[in-house]
Amino acid sequence: MLRHSRRKLLASGLSLMAGPALAQGAWYPLFGADGREVPNFRVPVEIETEITELDNALLIGSAEADITITEIYDSNCGFCRRAARDIHAMVAADPDLAVRFINAPSLGIPSFQAARVEYAVKLLGGADKAKAYQAASMAARGVFDGIRGLAVAADLGLDRAAVEDIADKRETGQVLAQAARLANSANLAATPSFMLAGVALIGWPGRTVLEAAVKAVRQCDKPVCD
Repeated sequence: MLRHSRRKLLASGLSLMAGPALAQGAWYPLFGADGREVPNFRVPVEIETEITELDNALLIGSAEADITITEIYDSNCGFCRRAARDIHAMVAADPDLAVRFINAPSLGIPSFQAARVEYAVKLLGGADKAKAYQAASMAARGVFDGIRGLAVAADLGLDRAAVEDIADKRETGQVLAQAARLANSANLAATPSFMLAGVALIGWPGRTVLEAAVKAVRQCDKPVCD
């Protein structure tokens, strides 16, 4: 996976990572703790559906939750790592909330390698081990690449060679290329990005803002009520 990764990653859609510019303005008046406007916009229903049905999705929280936030992340995204503890705390504090993680690598070859391994862990070890892998990548410092990913997979009790074999498959690259392509088409390539109630929020707005948006969706089906 590592020796031939550049050729394979380019063939599998790494060029999709340079996404289009974000739409100007904001659909709803959302502001972070620093007072800055949180970029947000409507996401076409068909694209939102495709993203939520991606094969590499990981869900934390109740499968019966009344609100599910979708987070688009990258294994090497610093703000994703910063947000991870708050995201898990939100789910722990709200039994009716779930978060769906979508790894859409956008920060280069190490991220694409790590995402390959993550998906291989899901296929070989199941969703729980994949979620443990994802948590390890969010707790990591520095570059989290395929080599570090394989070490995490081994720590989770999986056969390193078997994980690498699945990670190296063309089909694995196609799944991740599709995730990157859909994130780009929805202007969600900047990580982290969040979707709830058909609205995208770009960047980490902070736990307070995201919890307020969840509360508003429950009240009026929008992240900000009139």
